[in-house]
Amino acid sequence: MTETVLDVRHLQVQFTTESDPVVAVNDLSFQLRKGEKLGIVGESGSGKSVTSLAIMGLVPTPGHITAGKILFTPDNKSQVDLLQVNEAERRSYRGGEIAMIFQEPMSALNPVYDIGFQLTEAILLHQKVSSSEARRKAIALLQEVQLLSDDETLKQQYLRENPSSLHSDRAIADYINRHKQEILKRYPHQLSGGQLQRITIAMAISCNPRVLIADEPTTALDVTVQATILDLLRDLCQKRGMSLIFITHDLGVIAELVDTVTVMYRGNVVESGDIQTVFTNPAHPYTKGLLACRPTLKHKLKILPTVADFMEVSTTPEGEMKIVEKPTSLDQKLNEIVTDSAQQARLDKLVQQKPIMSVEKLRVGFPLKGVFGRTKKYMMAVNNVSFEVYPGETLGLVGESGCGKSTLARTLLRLIQPMEGNIVFDGDNITNLSLKSQKLRSLRRQMQIVFQNPYNSLNPRINIGKAIAEPLVVHKIKCDRQKKVAELLERVGLNPDMRNRYPHEFSGGQRQRVCIARALALEPQFIICDESVSALDVSVQAQVLNLLKKLQADFGLTYVFISHDLSVVKFMSDRIIVMNKGKIEEIDTAEEIYRNPKTDYTRKLINSIPTGEFLGTNNT
Repeated sequence: MTETVLDVRHLQVQFTTESDPVVAVNDLSFQLRKGEKLGIVGESGSGKSVTSLAIMGLVPTPGHITAGKILFTPDNKSQVDLLQVNEAERRSYRGGEIAMIFQEPMSALNPVYDIGFQLTEAILLHQKVSSSEARRKAIALLQEVQLLSDDETLKQQYLRENPSSLHSDRAIADYINRHKQEILKRYPHQLSGGQLQRITIAMAISCNPRVLIADEPTTALDVTVQATILDLLRDLCQKRGMSLIFITHDLGVIAELVDTVTVMYRGNVVESGDIQTVFTNPAHPYTKGLLACRPTLKHKLKILPTVADFMEVSTTPEGEMKIVEKPTSLDQKLNEIVTDSAQQARLDKLVQQKPIMSVEKLRVGFPLKGVFGRTKKYMMAVNNVSFEVYPGETLGLVGESGCGKSTLARTLLRLIQPMEGNIVFDGDNITNLSLKSQKLRSLRRQMQIVFQNPYNSLNPRINIGKAIAEPLVVHKIKCDRQKKVAELLERVGLNPDMRNRYPHEFSGGQRQRVCIARALALEPQFIICDESVSALDVSVQAQVLNLLKKLQADFGLTYVFISHDLSVVKFMSDRIIVMNKGKIEEIDTAEEIYRNPKTDYTRKLINSIPTGEFLGTNNT
């Protein structure tokens, strides 16, 4: 039999509050064998991250473990209960034999130290090696996680860059060493999100751990970067014989990565088993809901199912949670597919109108400083972009981070000044309007934006009622503001009695609904949704996407919908623009982009989307 590395038995974690204690993890048990990859899946608040922190001995105050055992088998040693050892011994296992990758790499890295220092620090802490040996190991780790090319690739790169020079072994060695030292000298802010996540993986595996815990390591990453990180984790587990616990809210992400899966809801395990059995034949309504609510690329549904469509949750008189599966009226919703002919008929009707916005040869650049602070050249974030948006249309904008999506969005709203080109909105050329002009101020009533992070979009010091009413105050709209706020809250599915609450008292999905309500306050025609659902759980994401669709139908809104996830964009959009390095790769209907991509870049985006094709269930 395969050796059991980690055996969690009846674990319970609770947090002390001013009222009743909150049980975050309730009677959790699972086993992890050597080389096995386990997925723990659930929405925010399900207890999956608290489980990982309990294993690491990092449960934050006022949380504490009230019951259970965490039995760990170190390499060539007998089994120990991590809850019974002293802190010094626990610390020797943490980071050494059990390592963790956190969701946000910037929170795991110190911004004032270069990555070479931080990598070698982790090695020196757990291994008895010299500083020079630790530095050599750090470089080898960066090559293993594919952040730095291997020596042979660097050699070939040197030969390409110096085709006519004499190639001495010393010159080649100096070139290779220079590249290695340069990357060690970089600071976290000089690296992309995917590169930072590779750094945290390198730090985690630096001491060759038996167990690696990855807590939502790909949530904030583009689909293409996400795919490379998942491939990397799979390869590392295979090469090192390492066990993996992969925590996520997205079932599609782990479909082809893990061997077994545990599904959690409100601290309880509702279903577990091998990945294929659970995904192809889910027994619990919560699992069925998670599988169904993610948009599929195969066809376009009118409305996305949500977890609430599958089950009702109540509390018994004894205070226990009771889940009842709903009768399946859901089949009708799952079968409400928007046909190709219906999509084409809608688009034909849209394009017969005069465009609400026309963009012509738009260029936006950011200066790169040269000698004496002079502008040497420009980095072109948006380069010669032209397109039109029609009233009532949803135009999708998709591409990786750095492709120019958000810069384009901010330029359309005149939050960034373009270098060249024209932006015509509702018949008015707004390209060169002064930022302080009354005309631009008036036009902005018709143009709104919903940002990616709802918490950063709201002032934590003012309640949400005042936040929603703020645009009415700024634009001096005469109306009954309290009544207007109540109407807007009802429109986005929130109780008007919540108006006196503050942002921290809401969940992520509720905060995004507040931001949508604020965007609707001025009754705009045109709204830009800039990655507005990328940080949400897939079930909450489905609710917000359905809400945006309903609001568009009710108010005739026009959307520019920005995302790096083509499956989400396809569900929302009539047409899609694919951007890469500031330029438009292609623009076409959502169905045509998916079925017949014209460029290699678009094909790469589509192929990177985690669909779990072999499972079938989430593509129902």
